[in-house]
Amino acid sequence: MAWLRAQPPRTARARSNWSTCVGSLFLLTLPLAALPGPAWVPAVARRATGEWGRSATAEELEAEVPTLYVYDHCPYCVRARMIFGLKKTPFKLDFLMNDDVVTPTRMIGKKVLPIMEIDGEAMGESLDIVSKVDALDDTPILSKAAGRKDISTWLSDNKDLLRKITRPRDAMALYPEFSTKAARATWVKNHQLSGMTFEEALETSGPLLEELNGKLPELSEMLHSSESVNEGGYSYDDITLFPTLRRLTIVKDVKWPEKLRQYVEHIADISDVPLLDAMAL
Repeated sequence: MAWLRAQPPRTARARSNWSTCVGSLFLLTLPLAALPGPAWVPAVARRATGEWGRSATAEELEAEVPTLYVYDHCPYCVRARMIFGLKKTPFKLDFLMNDDVVTPTRMIGKKVLPIMEIDGEAMGESLDIVSKVDALDDTPILSKAAGRKDISTWLSDNKDLLRKITRPRDAMALYPEFSTKAARATWVKNHQLSGMTFEEALETSGPLLEELNGKLPELSEMLHSSESVNEGGYSYDDITLFPTLRRLTIVKDVKWPEKLRQYVEHIADISDVPLLDAMAL
């Protein structure tokens, strides 16, 4: 396939901010019954009309909010995005191109995301960012991780299976960080599967999906409810589990157990991190 062939690197740096586009994709994943009544469309139109072409207010120009630099496909980046939504903390979301090495290196010395810029400083490490944002208002909402060895064992045992299913689809997906051939080729080159090409993984999707679908009910039963991994509300276990499940929404024909799917949709909604169903392959 053409998308597997490495492309020569480009010297021009590009950055893509797809917040509005990705938000639209999220709306496409919702059943029509989930949308409000006939007034919904005019309301969206009114908001769009009010924003388009206007100038920022003095208050908006003076406001200083954190900037979060991410890749859309990256589970660690999703962790950092989740806490902003859960806390309803204003921030700027910036998607970097996958072959942009310069920007993250200037901020933290190497090409690793997520990165958060706040109060003139840059910090990496997804869970450090989560902890920082959760404590900004002195009212943290996340409980500590509960040491869920059952979930960590499930994820570890199925890591290779999940990669075989998701990586070939990630390589073709319309992620903002893959907006140029060079950016996509960089990711493909650095994320090959062990003992199997992307083409071979796609050709064996049937058996791989059958295996995954047989294992998801076990994971579903490990959840306390369709709203949180553990009893007592949101915890760091939600922060670490949801990104892996969200990534699976890029895959068609996954047979989601009811509780697990409800959990994924609930966390996506409450954390304001859109699912990927609209571009599933």
